[in-house]
Order: sequence, then structure tokens, then C-alpha cells
Amino acid sequence: MMALVGLSFLACSKKDKIGDTDEPRIDPIPGLGNVAGDIRGTAFVLPEGVVLEGAITGESLNPVCKEVGTGRFVDVYLVLKNTASAAIKVTLPAGLTLKSVSGEDQNGILADGYDISITQGTACIVKLNAYCANASKHPSSYTSRYTFGPICNAPAITYLLKLLKNKDLSKDEDHSAQGIIWMITDNATDPEDSGTVWKLLKERIALLPNK
Repeated sequence: MMALVGLSFLACSKKDKIGDTDEPRIDPIPGLGNVAGDIRGTAFVLPEGVVLEGAITGESLNPVCKEVGTGRFVDVYLVLKNTASAAIKVTLPAGLTLKSVSGEDQNGILADGYDISITQGTACIVKLNAYCANASKHPSSYTSRYTFGPICNAPAITYLLKLLKNKDLSKDEDHSAQGIIWMITDNATDPEDSGTVWKLLKERIALLPNK
């Protein structure tokens, strides 16, 4: 019986990969592209002592104490308040998503991770420039409202972020990274052709500047 279970597991695992490579199949991802449903992943939780004041908004807030992210379609502002008696570091990890409240605006995703240090007893306005995860929807605007989504753990997203990890996206002057991300989030090809997509995607990633 255990042998059968083992064989079944191997068969499922093999099916999620392309041939003998570590490249995952690019299957439709809920909440991304034109796929319905909620984005799946690990829940994002702010560290103890830090609270989100108000909504995550597309409306400009000032003064900004920290700006992070290299995307250009989902630009939002959020206020993080440190209620503790010591400085606290907030980590916004690669793969963190921003969920549009209306569902009509683009969801956002971070392609890199960022650390933000917030002084004790202060509120920090953070401008977050995220990448778009739904090409056919509206970019963020002053009326847009968002909530923190999960840290997306879809295999294709995880693998893509691994490929981008050593790239300096702040020097991506042609904004090629957004098109690369759309190749996964808005991929409309047959998952059986994932190998071809990964080949093209890797060629485009190779042109991005290194850290």
C-alpha cells in the first residue's frame, strides 16, 4: 500500500514539472490575469507592535517617509504605525500581493523584498510601487483601495521570483520586468507549452541588469 502511495505522489509531482527540469508548469493562477478566484498563498501578517492605519489607497499621501518597489501600475500609499517603545522592522517579501477591493483594478505583486524600519511611536507613510498582476484591468488611481493579499505561492510565481532574485529591477529603465511578470500572470498558452514560455522568459530576464 505504501509503495502505491509513493508511486502516486511521484506521478503527481512529475506532472507539475516540465520533463527533467525544475521548471514548473504555468497553470492558470486564481486571482491573477483573467482567472477568477482569490489569490492563494501564505497570509501576510504585520509584526507585533505595527498596525495599518486606514486603508491602502491609490490616493496620494504626504509626507512619504519610505518609498519601495519598482512597479509602475499599482502605486499605493499606506500608513504603518509603530505602537511599541522600540523601532520595529517591517519586511514586505517578494511575492506579497495587494488585492483590489473593487475587483475592477489590477491586483499588485512585489517582485523583490523590502525592509522598512519604523521608529517607536511614529506613523510612517509608505509609497509602494507594485507590479500589475492583471493586464486587462485598470491601473490604480486615486479612487483605488486595496488590502494586503497573501504571499503568492503558485509554483510558477515562486520560480519566477527565484529567477529575478539577483536582478536589479531599480535599473530596469525599459520596465521589461512588468512584461516578464505578465508572461506568467496573464499567460494564455497551453500549460503543455510551458517549456517554450520559460525559454523565452529566461532570455528576457538575462537582459536585465544584475545586482
